[in-house]
Amino acid sequence: MPINVNKQIEEAMERGEFSDLPGKGKPLKLDANPFLTPQTRMANRLLKENGFAPRWVELEKEIKKEKAQLERVFTNLKARRERLAAIVQQYPHRREIISRTFEQERARAIAQYSEKLENLNRKIQRVNLLMPTRNRQYALINRTQALARFQEACPSL
Repeated sequence: MPINVNKQIEEAMERGEFSDLPGKGKPLKLDANPFLTPQTRMANRLLKENGFAPRWVELEKEIKKEKAQLERVFTNLKARRERLAAIVQQYPHRREIISRTFEQERARAIAQYSEKLENLNRKIQRVNLLMPTRNRQYALINRTQALARFQEACPSL
């Protein structure tokens, strides 16, 4: 007759046999990865104790930071356009000069956005090469689509 482990665990839980276990309500300490070789585990421990992380971990942090910077460039220009559009509503005779100034700002922002996209995609390619597990890899950002989205959200005045 096969042993039904799940049933035995459920019965023990009903009897309250798991209610007073040490560490109840505290996070598990999962420092050791059982799938790493002892050498890799030791190298990771030494890096961590000395304030370092594997290169792919550092690149992940940089990618998150650069994605936030990209979004800031986008939101800042969009907010700037909205403010200038309100000024043009108040002072229509200034439309031409405000439009020209905004167009220069917009061109600089698009160039900056494009450059940051290229740098970000290079980092994504690097981290994907270094990433120990394939299921955590990042997708490249489609530069054409991102720039089109940027230009659509921040059209000329």
